[in-house]
Amino acid sequence: MEIIKIFFKILWKTLSLYFMIVQKFASVLFSIISPALNKINRRLRFSISFKITAVYAFILSIILLILSILLSAAFQSFLTNGAEVDLTRTLTILKQASFVDSEDFYKAIKQESQEDNTNFSLFDKNKKLLYSTDGDKHRELNNNMDSINIETSSNIRIITLSSEMQKDNYAHYIQASKKLTSEQTYNQVFTIILLILDTTIVLITILVGNKSSKKILLPIDTMTKTVKHISIQALDTRLDVSGSQDELKDLAETFNEMIDRIQHSYEQQNQFVSDASHELRTPISVIQGYANLLDRWGKNDKDVLEESIFAIKIEAENMKDLVEKLLFLARADKNTQKIEKSDFHLNELIYEVIKETKLINSTHTILSKVNDEVLISADRKLIKQALRIFIDNSIKYTPVNGIIKLNSYKISKIMCIDIQDNGIGISSEDLPHIFDRFYRADKSRTKETGGTGLGLSIAKWIIYMHKGSIEVESKLNCGTKIIIKLPI
Repeated sequence: MEIIKIFFKILWKTLSLYFMIVQKFASVLFSIISPALNKINRRLRFSISFKITAVYAFILSIILLILSILLSAAFQSFLTNGAEVDLTRTLTILKQASFVDSEDFYKAIKQESQEDNTNFSLFDKNKKLLYSTDGDKHRELNNNMDSINIETSSNIRIITLSSEMQKDNYAHYIQASKKLTSEQTYNQVFTIILLILDTTIVLITILVGNKSSKKILLPIDTMTKTVKHISIQALDTRLDVSGSQDELKDLAETFNEMIDRIQHSYEQQNQFVSDASHELRTPISVIQGYANLLDRWGKNDKDVLEESIFAIKIEAENMKDLVEKLLFLARADKNTQKIEKSDFHLNELIYEVIKETKLINSTHTILSKVNDEVLISADRKLIKQALRIFIDNSIKYTPVNGIIKLNSYKISKIMCIDIQDNGIGISSEDLPHIFDRFYRADKSRTKETGGTGLGLSIAKWIIYMHKGSIEVESKLNCGTKIIIKLPI
């Protein structure tokens, strides 16, 4: 028993070692073969021109093959039908002979056999062989009288026709059989000619088709070379769209439009980075300046110390506000900014915004004459943020003691919010750009109010993400009216 256990243990270790060796060998073999297979795969990369030519050549080959088979079958049928007609005519002539069962008749059918390569056999009324032109004494009569019978022997087709002959009430049977050797030879030659012709046509098609397809697809090669030279430093490069009116031109135009969009986005990104850097440079410079001032002599000067701390706090707050807005827009661009919708009454939110605005600003009159009670589904925090942006903007550009009106009303299934002021207004040149990032219509006044030019971009994104719209009506020195429309 112990010997058996030792045997199986040794056997198991041997098999394990064997499989391990095989596995390692397979791994090494694969690592050797894999680069070669990849190289072969790369070399077997076929061009579009080759694929188009191959497909059409294959289709043409199938069509020509089918056509050749049909022509060969039709030609064979034609030859066989001709042999049948000749055989029937010959038997008809022989049946009308007046010298049946005579030496002259035997001479006649023998002569006919030699001329027409046809074998004739004569049988008596008991269907016993009397005479055969080929000397075959074992030939039997085909019982299918006056009907064509075709057989194949040793790959040679034989056509046979049997008929009854009556002469002076004495019955005879005559049978004619002809080997279709010449007809088969003719058909084989015809088939070979067809195959040679088909092969020639396919080869010509491949050569001509390959050159034609390369010429047709030449714009793709040009497009590829042009695209390879497009880079960040050469985004103004465009594909040539002149020439034929075809799908390749449509592709080139589409690609050019895509490059236009990429270039526009890249320029916007560069402008965004440049503007953000510029906005951050100012507060950093101010903070650095006051820090140097404190380091020099502000430690012991209370007035300088308080001024520096106050300025540093203000600039730090501005930097914090700018960074928060930049992060908000970055999340918006990446579609990671969360929107948490809930049901709430919009009129209550508007009253809340008006109340908070009056608390922090007493130099302007905030009015609300119409505020319909409507329940909407939206992100309350974001809608409030957007309203605050529009209200703050009106306060910045409306003189002291100016009037700002905030109304809301329902039209059908749309909730409209009007924010109207009697401030300095916006010129017609600046109006299309007020929602652009870092854009400021009145840069000198913006410096006084501390704006960054990002608020309206954020407000627009919030409204649009709620499937709403914004309309702006403004005139210089007459004020601005903003109409926000939100679906209920």
